[in-house]
Amino acid sequence: MKIRYKGRVGLIGLLFCSVALGADDVEVSKSWKNLCEKNSNLGLNGERVDQALGRCRKNGMTQQESAALLYPVSTARSESLPVENILNKIEEGLAKRIDAAQLAAAVKIRLNNLRRAAQLIPPERASGGGGHQRLIIQVCMALESGLPDEVLKELFERSGGFRYGRVICVIEMGETLQLAGLNPQNTKQIMADCLDRQLNRSEMVRVVDYLLTEHRKGRDFKAIHEGLWLRSE
Repeated sequence: MKIRYKGRVGLIGLLFCSVALGADDVEVSKSWKNLCEKNSNLGLNGERVDQALGRCRKNGMTQQESAALLYPVSTARSESLPVENILNKIEEGLAKRIDAAQLAAAVKIRLNNLRRAAQLIPPERASGGGGHQRLIIQVCMALESGLPDEVLKELFERSGGFRYGRVICVIEMGETLQLAGLNPQNTKQIMADCLDRQLNRSEMVRVVDYLLTEHRKGRDFKAIHEGLWLRSE
């Protein structure tokens, strides 16, 4: 349900005017006309912002806290990073009623991880389209799972064909394996194998299922790895 309240447009403008000035020492302008202009110039999704602000208010956050929380959204947009991924983090934290300061810190970490992800992708791999944005998000999530930068960097430096769909699936698989507790070097080996063998998504899912099943049994990775490809050949 969409939350409505008196002066909605003014409050949104107020918060985003504050955001544009910076998250620290937010100064609130008294010109409502100026606030509305600044709000529209940011070009953010009004519906999503409206819902986020409604949750902020419901959670008892002040206008300054809300402005600080939403500051990374405009920053991500200005840096051509996936804004949706920042908004998702905010909405997730608001739904869990996480403390304003803790949530703002978590959102800043998400922004920094998106920056790290974008920097790891070589310029020659960047198309600037939707596939590139999805790749940034998936690399970001892999980083947050604990997969080292070096593993992802080596993955992008591999020779051969580069297809966004396959690479995104491989990195998603790496995130899953990392969260399950595999050694990053073992995860890198599996990711490279899947690229070299040009596996499709369903085949990668079967690889992950087999690996995790055997990993939970306590089997050594070398034995799992050998058995994995013997089964597929």
